[in-house]
Amino acid sequence: MSLRIGMKNVVDIQGTLCLPVRVFFVKEGPSKYMSHLDLMRCMTRTIRRAGVPIWYTEGFNPHPFMTFAMPLSLGTSGLCETMDVRLTVDMPFEEVKSRLNAALCEGIYVTKVDYQLEKATAIQSAVYCVTLAAEGCSGGQLAAGMEKYLSQDTITVQKKNKKKQLVDMDVKPHIMAYSVSAEGECAVLRIRLPAGTSLNVNPGIILKGYEAAESVTFDRCDIVRERILTESGEDFQ
Repeated sequence: MSLRIGMKNVVDIQGTLCLPVRVFFVKEGPSKYMSHLDLMRCMTRTIRRAGVPIWYTEGFNPHPFMTFAMPLSLGTSGLCETMDVRLTVDMPFEEVKSRLNAALCEGIYVTKVDYQLEKATAIQSAVYCVTLAAEGCSGGQLAAGMEKYLSQDTITVQKKNKKKQLVDMDVKPHIMAYSVSAEGECAVLRIRLPAGTSLNVNPGIILKGYEAAESVTFDRCDIVRERILTESGEDFQ
């Protein structure tokens, strides 16, 4: 069924009626090593194979219009990733979801398709779960060391600035909440950090700072972004 003016959230984009929708998906397993550029290529192929009717950009090289709110760092899994597209046909969201999942690669699957309720600028923070292990250290020792490290008044790490230069940064004021526990031979860190257009703190720089400070090398370092939050602490929708 074609879209028409008056339908919920339908907009006119350069003369084409479109319905902006948000695709929520998980990116894990082997796909966590897929770069953002490769993810965009993957999604482009998936949309074409799935036959999902979306709006294409105009010009000499038309391509599917899609935007991602918070691209993941290479090697990080995500349970709450989003991709915004514009439907050009009135298709049930559950059908869009099933079509995409039937065509997606291993480690990526759609959990929900819905209207775009908030702009990406609403994102203020993210919650990560980090599982750590190091040879010669028990989970309890790692957890105690991480707790001591994070409880310091100042935590100086190196972070790249806009000019891609490494500069010292005190991340302590930006750690919004955290907890550390031991699970067998692993330590599990859950941490909430700023994320968004104004400030973005990657947990990887904190982990590198801990390795340098404690002369420890992690044999396992699994980072999962569990939630993307707005200023009110609610999940980004």
